[in-house]
Amino acid sequence: MAENGKGEFWAFVAGALAGGIVALLYAPAKGEETREKVRATTGELYGRGEDIYLHLRTEAEKLIDEGRKLVDEAGTTGSEKLEETVRKLEDTKARLDKVKARGIEKIEEVKEKVGRKGRKPAGESAE
Repeated sequence: MAENGKGEFWAFVAGALAGGIVALLYAPAKGEETREKVRATTGELYGRGEDIYLHLRTEAEKLIDEGRKLVDEAGTTGSEKLEETVRKLEDTKARLDKVKARGIEKIEEVKEKVGRKGRKPAGESAE
């Protein structure tokens, strides 16, 4: 389908218009009456086409606006998620730094204890 059926729609409208005009031209009526019918039918179809066009244009504008809003929301949501993730990572890093510092303190305490236990008091000899 050409552009979601747009081509077929306008082909149908043109065919209906042409068919209506041909039918009026071949109908048994005076020339003036036929021309008047052609003008009326053409005007009516033009009016319908214009109404359809305006309706479709309004709907398209609504869809475009909705699309823009969705894109804006997605951009905002994405940047908010990124900022939240960065904050969480920074918090996690800070906690890990604290744990690392406590671990280093504990290691130093254990080294001191081991060092004290490994030393013999003065006057004792090693056997």
